[in-house]
Amino acid sequence: MNRLILFLLLTALLAAQSKPEVEVAAEPHHHLVLTNDQVRVFDVNLAPHSETRLHWHRHDSFFVALGASEIVNTVEGKDPVSLTLAEGDVRFVPAPFAHIFRNVAAQPFRNVTIELVQDEKLRPSPPTGTPRTPRTTAASKSSRAARKKSSS
Repeated sequence: MNRLILFLLLTALLAAQSKPEVEVAAEPHHHLVLTNDQVRVFDVNLAPHSETRLHWHRHDSFFVALGASEIVNTVEGKDPVSLTLAEGDVRFVPAPFAHIFRNVAAQPFRNVTIELVQDEKLRPSPPTGTPRTPRTTAASKSSRAARKKSSS
């Protein structure tokens, strides 16, 4: 009976220690420095040999490395990927995804992450069946006539 109680207590303790996934803005190493209707900009700082919490990126983004660094990026459901970044490296990252990244270098990892809030509007629309043809206006007709006249 005592072993069962001890087992249940240990299980509850371990379950309480597991940290659930969070949105990127709630991840402690991502510091929101600018937000508007177009972008959210995060200053990201991660100490040597530490890692982020599992967090979600819901919008396409790109990041700029602020210094040389080595990280291991583990996207949920995929194998870990090692990245060696030079200062000024820029990477585009399509969303959505959840990940943890770990700084394996002896120096802090820093980057600026720019999240494109309206990324859905930037993606091309799927074809609707009938191709659009350019409209010819009176102004474009007169412009073509003037170009034709000047070239002859």
